[in-house]
This record gives sequence, C-alpha cells and structure tokens, in this order.
Amino acid sequence: MIEVLLVDDEKLILWGLKKDLEKSGYRVTACASAEEALPHIERQRFNCALLDVRLPGKGGLDLLERIKVASEETQVVMMTAFADVESAVNAIRKGAFDFILKPFSLEKIHLTLQNALQAVQLRKEVDSLQTERSQLRRRYSVVGNSPRMKAVLEAIDRIGRAGAGVILIRGESGTGKGVVANELHFLGPRVSAPFIEINCAAIPEALFESELFGHEKGSFTGAADRRKGLMEMADGGTLFLDEVGEMPQTIQTKFLKAIEEQKLWRVGGTRPIQLDVNIIAATNKDLEREILRGSFREDLFYRLNVVPIVLPSLRERGEDIIVLAKHFLDTYQTKYRRRFSGFSNDAEHRLLGYSWPGNIRELKNCVERAVILETHDTISEGSLGLGGGPVKMDPSPVRERTVGEIIPEEGFDLQGLLDGLERKYLQRALDQSSGNQSQAAKFLGMTRDNLRYRLKKYGLGDLENQR
Repeated sequence: MIEVLLVDDEKLILWGLKKDLEKSGYRVTACASAEEALPHIERQRFNCALLDVRLPGKGGLDLLERIKVASEETQVVMMTAFADVESAVNAIRKGAFDFILKPFSLEKIHLTLQNALQAVQLRKEVDSLQTERSQLRRRYSVVGNSPRMKAVLEAIDRIGRAGAGVILIRGESGTGKGVVANELHFLGPRVSAPFIEINCAAIPEALFESELFGHEKGSFTGAADRRKGLMEMADGGTLFLDEVGEMPQTIQTKFLKAIEEQKLWRVGGTRPIQLDVNIIAATNKDLEREILRGSFREDLFYRLNVVPIVLPSLRERGEDIIVLAKHFLDTYQTKYRRRFSGFSNDAEHRLLGYSWPGNIRELKNCVERAVILETHDTISEGSLGLGGGPVKMDPSPVRERTVGEIIPEEGFDLQGLLDGLERKYLQRALDQSSGNQSQAAKFLGMTRDNLRYRLKKYGLGDLENQR
C-alpha cells in the first residue's frame, strides 16, 4: 500500500484530505505540525508527503529537508495559500516534486500524487535498464554438452526460474561462476531489477563495511556525503558476492544478520533500511576447511548453502573443450573482425591434451590470443601458445628404449618411432581395460575425447561400439 505523510495546521484540510486519500486506497499519516511528523519520518519510509509551507514551529521547507535526509526517494509536494515564487523555487531546489497553491481541487491533489509516484517508478525502470544493458554487454552464455554440464545446466534453469533467494556457487577458479550467476539472475523473475556484483577479495577490509552497507554523511573522515552501499543498490534485484570466502570476519556477522532480516544499517546510520534482495555467492575455497581454521563463520556457510551449485573443472568435462573453444572463436572473430574456418587437427589435439589449470578463463584467453596472432585461415597449434604449459602425462617413466644414446650418422625416423610407441601403449590400455575407452583414458592420463582422437589416428578399436 502507498504510504502518504500529510502535514497541515488547518484541521479541516487535514481531516478532509485524509479521508479522501484513504478512500482512494492510500495509507495516510496525518500531522498538524512538523514536530509531530518527525518521529514518523524516523520510523518509516513514505512514498509521498504533502506539506504545508507555513507551519507553527518548524516550517514546511525545514521538514522537507528532514524528509529528504531520511529517504531520498520520498516524493514531496508543497502546499501554500500564498503565491510566493521564492518559496516555490527554494522548495524545488531542496528536492520537492511540485508546488500547489491553495485552494486546490481534490482532483489536482490526486493527479499530482499519481505523477509523483510515476516519476519514481520511471526512475527505477531507467536504472534497472541501464544495469541490465551493462550486464548484457559483457555476458556470455553457459555452454556445455558433457553429461556433467547438462546436469548443471538443468539445475541452473530450475533454480533460476524459481527465483531462489540464496544460492552458493562452488568451483575452481575460472570455471565460470560469474557467468552462472548472471544466468541465474537473467532467468529469474528479477531480470528487470538490478544485478550488482561485488568482489570480496578486491575491497580493503577497512572499506568493506562502507562499500557493502553504505554510510551516512560525516560518519567517518572523508564521508562528505551520504552514500548507498552495494547491498542497498541491489534492492529488488540480485547481489552477487564473488569470492565470498575472502569476506573479512568482522563483516560476516553483520552480513549474516542483513540477509536473515533483509535489513541493513548504513555506517553511522540510526535506523534500519528494509531490503528485498536475492543473494548469490561464489567461492573457489573449501569453506568447510575455512570453518575449521576459524576464518569463515559456520552459521553464514549454512545460510549461504541453501541452494548449492557445484561447477566441474574443465578437466572433468573434456567433451566440452572443443565446443567451448569454437564458441570463443565465434566471439573473438566478431570482436576482432577476422574470419577462420576453425581449428586444425593438431590444434584440436593440443587443446584436448592440455590440462587447463586455469579452466574456462584460460581457454578463453588462449583462443583470443590465437585469433589475434594467427596468420592463416585455420587456427594452428602454434598460435594457441600452449607450448610450455602443463600437459596431462603418464606419471610412470617409459622404460623401453629402442635407440641408443648416440644418434646414427645416417639418421632415423623419429616420428615413426614415436608413433609406434604411442600405438603400442594405446593398444595395451585398450586390452587392459577390456575395450572400455573411459578406463583406458584414465590409464593413459588423458581425456576420453583425446583418446578417441588418437585411436582414430591409428585405426585402433571399434569407435562406434566401444564404451
């Protein structure tokens, strides 16, 4: 219900206007003076206020200032029986929405209130659209065809559309936790509301409380103005806390209380601010271990872990490596206005054989680099820049030697030797696993897709019927 504060020292106007507005569905708090209105301003937030300019004691313009300090979003309409241009100008400068001369019609009052409320709604919609637009510009969709990712994508769809209030995303660095958080917000009923992101590791501990909860003017040295915190800016929408495991312990208790009660106190504030905000938190830390160490509150963990989503590493979803690489190739071809036919066989082989310690982020950067540096119409292995990086390898040393330490003067076929050795170990892994490709891939320390690529290269096994 729309809350209206009505302040006028003329009892007849106060009584009549209150009755009329209540019949129209407004909830009205009527006061005969500024002093009577002040306690109400401190206790609750009003959508609109109708104030007489000339009041006994504190005047209407003084009360206007107090209302704007308490709630910037309250629309204030001034009323007066005196056509004073200077007072009208001062009122507008101090934040009044409009200025009405007495005597006025009830129709005029209703129209002015409607316009004031519409102005607030339009301002919120513009802010939301600007936030959404900025997020869409940098948003990537969640991509994956592997069984692990299909299960994750189904969970994201269900959770996002349900509009879950508290979600915890877990996974290694670079697995796409921020992308998933965006997807959850855009799938949900709050898509038109703000999506505010805060990186808990990037904010100094001394500034964390002010950044998250906001502060009042003069609450500390340098606080020249009142400022909303990121949590308040996300009101009605979603707050995404990336790297939540890095949140300072001094803030964890206050943050837990804020999400439990959906209220916050600005630094230096004297009254709580009511919120309606969904929370998405993400971490690459083992929070259970952090609890044992005493660096993360157990009660906060259980409050955040209401709806958990665990993202697999890129090593655990090898089937998606080429799918993701092609997705990023399309993205960066457009960005850099280049055109490639795809990846060469050697490049795909290298992508599948690499261990990707940096996960999707590293793959994305790798493809971007290749798009910039490649000089041919196909992305080659050399342009990927993975020559010196970590590669999945069989940890057991190869004991067989088929050549001596001295290379013969007439030379020898090194590639043929290596191919023969690789073919031998591939066949041995297939025999040892009874043809189970997944088990054979584990024996050889590679992904199943990498194994299939090598089997096809050497014509080994029945690729259509093997498991």
